[in-house]
Amino acid sequence: MANICIAGDSWGVGVFSGVGSDYGPTGQGIQTIFEELGHHVINISKAGGSNTLMIDRLKGQWGDTGRCLFGMETNHKIDLNYDIIDYIVFLQTDIFRERHYYGKQKSTDTNTNWKILEQEFVDSLIQFDSIDSIVNEYFKNFYGELNSMAQKFNKKILLMGGWSQLHPSVDTYPYLIPAIQSATKLLIPELKQDCYLSDPEWYTQLDQNTQFMSKFNLEFKNLAIVNANKLKLIYSNWNEVHPDIIGYRRIVDAILPFLTKKY
Repeated sequence: MANICIAGDSWGVGVFSGVGSDYGPTGQGIQTIFEELGHHVINISKAGGSNTLMIDRLKGQWGDTGRCLFGMETNHKIDLNYDIIDYIVFLQTDIFRERHYYGKQKSTDTNTNWKILEQEFVDSLIQFDSIDSIVNEYFKNFYGELNSMAQKFNKKILLMGGWSQLHPSVDTYPYLIPAIQSATKLLIPELKQDCYLSDPEWYTQLDQNTQFMSKFNLEFKNLAIVNANKLKLIYSNWNEVHPDIIGYRRIVDAILPFLTKKY
C-alpha cells in the first residue's frame, strides 16, 4: 500500500452537497476511496484554491507568499515528510484562480461568495497578444515550477485535469505524469472540448471590460461558448460542479494503474 499526498481545489476535497449555507463537503471523495483500498492519504487540498497555492503548500509555505489572493491558512498547516510519501496526486484547477478573491457580484447583494479577479491582474492580461499566449505563459511557469519542485524532492507527480484540463506541454516535463488529461471528459464522454478557464465568473467580469474585449473579442467569445457547453453538460449530469462519489471512483480507477508503474 502507498502513502499518497492529494493536492487540489474542491475536487481534491471531494463530494459536495446541500443548498445555500448548508452547502459543503460530505466527507467522501478521492481520499476516502484511496483509504478504502488500504492506502494512507495526506490531503492538503483547499476549496477555491489555485494551482500555485498547492505548490506553496507542497513546499511547506502555508502563509501569505504574495502569489495568491485566497487560501492561506497557517493554522491548518500540514507538515509533509517526503521521505515517506510515495506519490503526489495533483488535481489541476482553473488557471486564473491565483488572482481572485470573494465578494459581491452586485453592490446590493448580500451574498459575498462571488469570485472576482483582481483588477491589476486583469489589466496585466492586455500586454499579451492572444489568450493562447496567456495560457502558454501560465503553463510554462506552472509546470516548470512544479517539475523543479518534484525533482528536488525526487517525487513523480501524477497530474489530473480537474476543473481545468491538462496542457499539452505537460509531456515535456519528466517529473510530471499526465494521469488524466481531462476528468470531465472521462466522466462525461459527450463533452467534446474542455478548457483552462472554467469559473463562469471570469466570463461575466471580463465581458464587461472594454479594453480586454477590444483586444480579445473573438477569441474570448469562442472560449466562452466552449465553457458554456461544458458547464451545461456538467450541471445536467452532476447537478452541480463536482462529481458524485461514483464519478470519483472512476477517477481513482484511472489513477490506480499509475501507482504500480516504475518511473
